[in-house]
Amino acid sequence: MDTKQIYEIGFHILPTVAEEKLGEEVAIIKGAIEKAGGVFISEEFPKMRDLTYVMQKYIDTKKTSFSKAYFGWVKFELDAEAIAEIKTVLDTHANILRYIVVKTVRENTLSTKESEAPSEESESEIKKEEKKEEISEKEIDKSIDELVIE
Repeated sequence: MDTKQIYEIGFHILPTVAEEKLGEEVAIIKGAIEKAGGVFISEEFPKMRDLTYVMQKYIDTKKTSFSKAYFGWVKFELDAEAIAEIKTVLDTHANILRYIVVKTVRENTLSTKESEAPSEESESEIKKEEKKEEISEKEIDKSIDELVIE
């Protein structure tokens, strides 16, 4: 039985890592995926970003706060039973501030067009569609819970 699943890992690397060492950090993450039998689909190399809120991590028994971190992601296909191996590597890797693993689809979900300002006519159509497709918060939470891997 084929239990292959498409996953995406979004990760924050500590801002204390030197830019020239980022490749080594990404290699550790990708190495764990390869070792578990993962096949890469796409990725974005980490870039320094301001965080929406301050994140904390214990470093040498001291709680340290960060307002910036390098953010990157990797999309890959992997046997569902092997995801735990990757999570173990990420949980124990000292330079990862935070990460999330989600089930996703193979297709590229990013828009290929540059964002265009909608016309007044299309804005009213969008608003009509939004009203038609209102979903309860409970349904949204359920959908998110199904996508997030704990």
